[in-house]
Amino acid sequence: MLSAKQQWCPRCKRHVQTEQKQSNVGKQKKLVRVTITCFKCRTTLSSKTTSAAALEQSETDSTEQ
Repeated sequence: MLSAKQQWCPRCKRHVQTEQKQSNVGKQKKLVRVTITCFKCRTTLSSKTTSAAALEQSETDSTEQ
């Protein structure tokens, strides 16, 4: 999930490399906001909030494959 992937950017009108950023949300830091942006124009392509435990579990599952 941390690797750079290509996604369609409506502003650039082509497939572009993406950059993924993670930031903690809330006082207890139990939630993580994951934002995927276009590497060229910095337009936000997607953003989602998930629990830190679920994100960590998905990252360990993807590295085991």
